[in-house]
Amino acid sequence: MYIQDVYARLVESARERIRAGELSERGLARLCDLSQPHMHHVLKNVRALSPASADRLMRALDLTLTDLLWRYPGEAETGVRAIPILRTRLGPGGDLSFTSFRGYAPFPLSLTKTLISPIAARLAPDLVMPAGLRPNDLVLLDQNPTVRQNPGGRAMWAVAKKGGIRVRYVKTGGSLIYLASEATLREPSKWQSVTLQGRNILDVVRARIVWIGREMETEPAGPADPAGGRN
Repeated sequence: MYIQDVYARLVESARERIRAGELSERGLARLCDLSQPHMHHVLKNVRALSPASADRLMRALDLTLTDLLWRYPGEAETGVRAIPILRTRLGPGGDLSFTSFRGYAPFPLSLTKTLISPIAARLAPDLVMPAGLRPNDLVLLDQNPTVRQNPGGRAMWAVAKKGGIRVRYVKTGGSLIYLASEATLREPSKWQSVTLQGRNILDVVRARIVWIGREMETEPAGPADPAGGRN
């Protein structure tokens, strides 16, 4: 995608709002500190906006660059949110920081709008991680402190342990929290206990996994047969 594509989506978004009756051409011109004739010519692709005017138009339409990059005007999805990706993989042996990022990934607002300070991370290898996970999966994490204070159920949690942050099952009991790996999940007597005396549970239970994504398996090499399969 090029800058001109982003610009075209911005102008089309403005046309869409006017067609829907949300804004008038005159009102939009006023919000952008432009004359109505100039705005009319912009909407007809006769004139172009300066960078400063384009910024004002984005603010007037309550759009972000993320919206323009990943949502085309007229789509039913209400928007996209750019979620930061942790620089270090989540798992054993890593010195993971929840504030050091390597980039961003787009997620639909329908998935992220109820999350608090969501972040995404790649998973490092872990022999006893929950069965639904694999190394290098991309996971979406919710850092909602209210949720983290009452962990449990079937959710998977990012838990701070010696030697890294691991994904584990969690339940609470008095001043203890209990951590289960895939190896101990069905044997409660083997769940690891962590005392919370003098500690805040939020320092142990760092986030809840709310979404998992992975690349498709690589297709085996070889010529395709007439039916479209592989030999």
